[in-house]
Amino acid sequence: MNMKTIIYCSLAMMLLFASCKTIEDRVSPGGVLAASQLQIAVIQNPAGSNTVIFQNNTPGVLMYWDYGSGVGSAQSDTIYVPFAGTFKLKYTAFCGGGTVTDSTTFKVANNDTNYFKINPAWYAVTNKGKPMTWVLGADPNNAGKLVWGNGPQDCASPAWWTNTLPGLSGQLGGTPYTINDQVNINLNGAGNFVVTHPDNSQTVGFFNALPPLVFSSTETFPAISTTGVTFPWPFSTGTYHFTVYNSSNKATIDTLVVHDYNSYNVCVYKRLGAY
Repeated sequence: MNMKTIIYCSLAMMLLFASCKTIEDRVSPGGVLAASQLQIAVIQNPAGSNTVIFQNNTPGVLMYWDYGSGVGSAQSDTIYVPFAGTFKLKYTAFCGGGTVTDSTTFKVANNDTNYFKINPAWYAVTNKGKPMTWVLGADPNNAGKLVWGNGPQDCASPAWWTNTLPGLSGQLGGTPYTINDQVNINLNGAGNFVVTHPDNSQTVGFFNALPPLVFSSTETFPAISTTGVTFPWPFSTGTYHFTVYNSSNKATIDTLVVHDYNSYNVCVYKRLGAY
């Protein structure tokens, strides 16, 4: 083998080894951080404020927030909570090697009464922001008082087909609801909607104010939607508006005339103990 052949063979071997060597420089994704390593700030200025800022100060980590009434993924996220109470913030950090989830709590000192005054639906179903319990609007001194029926969408009481409480006896709005249920509605930490049945069991949900239902330039009615619960009887839609939510006693809300939203079913409720 002459010298030229030896050189060519050597070059071929070098090329072969070079072709077998990886050119990828792998970088380890790193491990999953411990929850204690997450740098999370919950900021309220002043303390107890209705405006709450969630801030992620952990380098190289993406954050997912779950604050109960919504979610977010910004490194700094701001929410507004109109309700007083103690709330739970759950968050998930996306690290190079996986995810870690933890939680904390924050407190809001006071309900924002101005927020609730913007839409009268909040006060229509509560005692102007205080807890209110509603029952079917039967009058013990007037067995013929109308409590259920249908009529125009803006009627203040059943107008077409009508019925009284005695006429409804033995009828149900669908298990577990009955004509003897009590509905407590309050703003304690959320728009709470609690139906207590005669056996003391409860059906629990939430309500939220909707944009008012407008029929004309002079007729605007408060409206709500409910989640996980309905007015006891006879509704099933979970979306309602109100044509009447007061009586002659303007200091206290006594009467609530509830309609299926933008429809004809209508039911009369009264404040527990009003008459």
